Parts: sequence; C-alpha cells; structure tokens
Amino acid sequence: MFGWFTRRRGRRFKPFDRDALPEVVPPPFEDMVDEGVMLAESAGRMRLKNRFIVQFLRGDEAWDDARAAVAAGEVLESLVQESDEAAELSAENRELASNRDGRSEHQHDYHRADALNLRRREKVYAAIAKQLWRKRADPDYLVDFATRSRDAAWEEIAEVIEQRLDREWPDIPIDAEYELARPERMRELAEDLELAMRRADQKREAQNPFADYWG
Repeated sequence: MFGWFTRRRGRRFKPFDRDALPEVVPPPFEDMVDEGVMLAESAGRMRLKNRFIVQFLRGDEAWDDARAAVAAGEVLESLVQESDEAAELSAENRELASNRDGRSEHQHDYHRADALNLRRREKVYAAIAKQLWRKRADPDYLVDFATRSRDAAWEEIAEVIEQRLDREWPDIPIDAEYELARPERMRELAEDLELAMRRADQKREAQNPFADYWG
C-alpha cells in the first residue's frame, strides 16, 4: 500500500495548456441581441411595476393608459441610455485592450486577444439600444408594456395583502378604531411590500442566466 502511495506521489503531470482548450464559439449575433432585449424588457417591467406599486399605495390618482404609457416610455428611455453607455464602455475597453499583450488574469482584465470580442459586445449593445428605441416609439407596445407591469404590481400587492389577512383576520374588529388605524395599516403594508420586492429582486438576480452579460 505504501509503495503504491509513493509511486502515485512521484507521478509527473503535464502542465496546464490553455491553448489546448476547445475554442469557445459565441452564439449568433442576432441571438445575443434578442436575449439582451428580452433581459432589458424584463428589467424595465420590474422597474415600472415597482413604480406602480408606490402609486397604488399612495392612492394619488386613478389608472390611466396614457399616463402609464408615458411612464413606460421613460423606463425604456433609461434602458436605451444604459445600453448606449454599455456600448461606449465596451469601446473604451477595446481601445485599452488593443495596447495590452499577455493573458487576462480575471474577467475584466482585457488584453489584445479580447479586442474582437469587445467589438462584438459593443455592436450587440448598440443593436439592443436601437431596438429598444424603436419599441419606445410604438404606442401599442407602450400600453402593453405598462399593462403587464400593472398586472404584476397588483399580483404582488394581492399576495402581500393575503398574507397579512391570513395572519391578522381572526383578530381584526371592524369598528371606528379599525377605520382610524387605516393609515398605520397602509404604512405596514408598504413596508411588507418593500420587503417582498427586495426579496423578489434578489431571487431574480440569483437566478438570472444573463447576469454577466448585461451591465
């Protein structure tokens, strides 16, 4: 046994050869753009949903398709700006990488060999921004975008209300004191919703397959 162990320890292993790794073939350009747009739309609906939740809790104004479409347009405009900024950052990294030889030591340590991939990334982000800007100019799309965000907001509010009712309904007396305590209940509901939104955002971020692709 000990002789076998000694022989095992004495074996020489070949050094790691990075060039022997199989070539990583990037997905088609169109697929990358479609995935980026899909991710941007998902992030945008989440932002708009959170905005609607705040408006619902304040009770400032009734739902209006026109105002909701304007809000959707604002969210999409912010996504376009973020995509443009990501394209500019990729271009800046490409310029820096083109003057650096050697191998990358970590994900964002770019060198000359990364220039082609950074140029591809720059073009993808620019194409994403272009598609989002085109969608922003479509009134029907904006209404649909806002409606889906509104429905998601109501679902989240309803879930939190149901949870509170399950906990508290047996002990709620419906009387004048109950009505006077309405502002406090709304404040507590808002706190519950804020916590629920944070947990949902953290869960979505942990499960996001494009976490390293977008941003």
